[in-house]
Amino acid sequence: MLRPATVSGPRLAGALAVLGGPAAASAEAALGLAGPAPAPDAPELSWWLIVLAVAVASMLAWGVVRLRLAAARRSERELRRVVELRTRELVSLGSLTEKINRAVRLEEVLEHVWDSFRMVVPYNRIGFADFDRETRLVRAVWARSDASEIKIDTGYSAPIDSTSLGRILETGTPRIIDDLERYLEGRPASTATAAVVAEGMRSSLTVPLKAMGRDVGFLFFSSQSTRAYSGEHVRLLESISGQLSLAIEKSRLYDRLLDATRQLEEANAKLEQLASTDGLTGVANRRIFDERLGVEWRRCGRSRQPLSLLMIDIDHFKRFNDLHGHLAGDTCLRAVAEILSSTVARAADLVARYGGEEFCAILPETPQEQAAGFAEELRRRIERREIEGVPGIPAVTVSIGVATEIPGDRRRAEDLVRRADASLYIAKNEGRNMVHSNPRIEVPDGFFDGEA
Repeated sequence: MLRPATVSGPRLAGALAVLGGPAAASAEAALGLAGPAPAPDAPELSWWLIVLAVAVASMLAWGVVRLRLAAARRSERELRRVVELRTRELVSLGSLTEKINRAVRLEEVLEHVWDSFRMVVPYNRIGFADFDRETRLVRAVWARSDASEIKIDTGYSAPIDSTSLGRILETGTPRIIDDLERYLEGRPASTATAAVVAEGMRSSLTVPLKAMGRDVGFLFFSSQSTRAYSGEHVRLLESISGQLSLAIEKSRLYDRLLDATRQLEEANAKLEQLASTDGLTGVANRRIFDERLGVEWRRCGRSRQPLSLLMIDIDHFKRFNDLHGHLAGDTCLRAVAEILSSTVARAADLVARYGGEEFCAILPETPQEQAAGFAEELRRRIERREIEGVPGIPAVTVSIGVATEIPGDRRRAEDLVRRADASLYIAKNEGRNMVHSNPRIEVPDGFFDGEA
């Protein structure tokens, strides 16, 4: 009959030591083998205690391994979540900066910020203020708000040295204000903060903007909730503030270029107007008359439409000047030009000062009878009007010559001018203050067109 094997305590401890690690230690603790070595005469343990100890140690070891595996899986899942989050952030920020960089005008850039940045940072209001290094002024340029009324108007400015923004610009570090109302209690003189609080904002995040080492200005994000901003929002905005600053600076330079171009165009238009306008009367001058007559002559020739020309002369103007002086004569010329301009109102028509006291009117696509009736209306209106600023002087009168042609190969624009001038000469010779129109009159070169 077999006897159960026995093993001494030291031998069992030695066997457990072979397992090593936490499992051996746990088994020793479970079997009471830890601590001082037993006395030499301690009873020996049976072999099945060894098996039990090994089983306990294995279970404990497997539990430790499972715990470590679970912790590793949790770490892996968290790492994957962070990587996915950062990837989404990068994609979102890349999309945002792409939209911003496509914008040209400053307002377009800022509107993109308002429409797209909610995925990056919470806000109910965004404002942009630029910074002028020479004047050291911060000036409100643009703002959007969910509030019914924006309290800080565009153009509002303040010296940066009198505000807390100077420190933000100096350090380049965004600033979070968790409670604007409490902040305002400590700084009651801050008009900008008071205005934002009046819009219902309760916390803010101010981001300084720099482009190529140059201070650009500030973006102000504001929320209707307290403590709306954290270091994570600061991190995200700092990651794109450089590109955002460049886009804003680019758009500001473009706006300045557009403004300079507009001013140049206005100056050129004014110069062109001065070069094409009679300085005294404000109607077109002789150069514009010659150019326009050629254009209308060719156009009516292509369309086979009649072109009429009125030559208008103020009666006895030399005598008027001699009696009342040249200042009164200038007033008279301006009054006649005003009546002509207000009466000859079609877009294609043109009134011009031909020279001295003579005016002319180009009437495209106007038959001879209609042109003669129009000339008679002009004569009556001038006759009925007194010259303002020259009291005691009766209204002046005019004589008008009318000529009409359908331009053709055998005719020139100069022929139309000569015929109108000849009709004017006849009107003056027949008593003045009248209209003469004779479509069949032929005028030889050198015809006298001076005042009778």
